[in-house]
Amino acid sequence: MLAVFRREYYQVRGRLYIRDIVLALFLSGALLAPASAQQPAVPYPAPPATEKKEKPKRILTPEEKAEKAERRICKVQICSVFSTRDPEGADIDCPIIKTWREEDIEEILGGKLDWPWGKARCTTQLKLNRATLAAAAGEGGTVAKLEKHSINCSLDLKSDGASYDVKVDITPEVTFANGKAKSARMNWGAIDAPMLAYTVIWPGAKLDNSLNVLGGQIVKMTNEFMGKKCEKVRSLLPKRASYSPVPR
Repeated sequence: MLAVFRREYYQVRGRLYIRDIVLALFLSGALLAPASAQQPAVPYPAPPATEKKEKPKRILTPEEKAEKAERRICKVQICSVFSTRDPEGADIDCPIIKTWREEDIEEILGGKLDWPWGKARCTTQLKLNRATLAAAAGEGGTVAKLEKHSINCSLDLKSDGASYDVKVDITPEVTFANGKAKSARMNWGAIDAPMLAYTVIWPGAKLDNSLNVLGGQIVKMTNEFMGKKCEKVRSLLPKRASYSPVPR
């Protein structure tokens, strides 16, 4: 049976990247770059390095600026709880909206999979229990079991300007010890999507539920959020929450 699952993994490996985009939106609002494949040793000298071209500075649209501002408000709320470790107070309940440009998605896919759509706009209502977040940043251990979250994405078609509406349910679970994520599961649920999108998302979600393919990526992103991401909004935290990063 395990051999069958492994074979299915390599068959749908490319499909996992589309699902990774949805995962990244939910966890931190930042793109999750897929790990590059390890290359075998070459017995002859490598070609000379080419000059790396700098990407042109991105100019955000008014819509993207508004989305970023909303996400930062939510980030500050979460980081404030991590900082104070105070279980008393309101839970986290804020909207997360992110529009992915077509070129960003294609860069993430790295040529491993064709992206048949244009831009993608995804939303979810992020709900996190304050006491659970405080315990996660503490010195002890805890298992954070999130309630079911529904992620809704609108995928624009390149051809006629129409769009696909996709809805995916997830119930994440992350185990923490000494202020760091140690293990995680995504726990994929119902998927509501047109057939073309469904056949891309469902095989990967089914595989992840069986083999927990994304567990390590969730752990990495969670720890990055608690460290580097929260440090970036340190100046925006309430005065009573002078941020001290969790020891890594």
